[in-house]
Amino acid sequence: MNTRNNQQPQQGGGGVDIEAEETRPFVGNPYSSTQQYDNINVLPARHPYNIIKRSAIMGGCLWGLHEFKVYHNVMKSPHVRHEWFKIGVVSSIAILFVKAYVEMYAGRLKKQKVNYENFRQSTHAVMLLILLASLAFNLALWPHYGGFKTMVILTMFGFGILLQFALLFPSWIQNPVSFIALILFLMEYK
Repeated sequence: MNTRNNQQPQQGGGGVDIEAEETRPFVGNPYSSTQQYDNINVLPARHPYNIIKRSAIMGGCLWGLHEFKVYHNVMKSPHVRHEWFKIGVVSSIAILFVKAYVEMYAGRLKKQKVNYENFRQSTHAVMLLILLASLAFNLALWPHYGGFKTMVILTMFGFGILLQFALLFPSWIQNPVSFIALILFLMEYK
């Protein structure tokens, strides 16, 4: 029996051995370059398979958004609640600024280690802004697309485009491209 300091584990709460959980295999972060993995088959982040997979997901989601005519409807449909959409766009811009501050200014220029312990407030602010943006975009698109299509559209955009782009490119590319894309979108939006 696996025990710590030669003490017997207490069998309270239905006879569950709490320390038996220590025998589970270690599953590390495959995107971290600081950990060594023994006997774990994980492809590196820049492996051609990962790049092709992420590009295919992005392409498929862009095609899906085109088929739903999301861009045209967001720009011109009277059924889209534009006031909520503007709140979502403002929240997205705030997320971009916090991200750029943490990654580019504090991380690169001030040479601070970017982790949760050093940037708790920024992490919590981004989590609240993501929640606000998600809620605002749901409320904006729901009258035009209904419940299911709205969820599919937001999943295609969030998982299929934003996340894959973040995994595909480093932050020094992400931030300027995101800033330029948002500026171009705002120039065309009402």
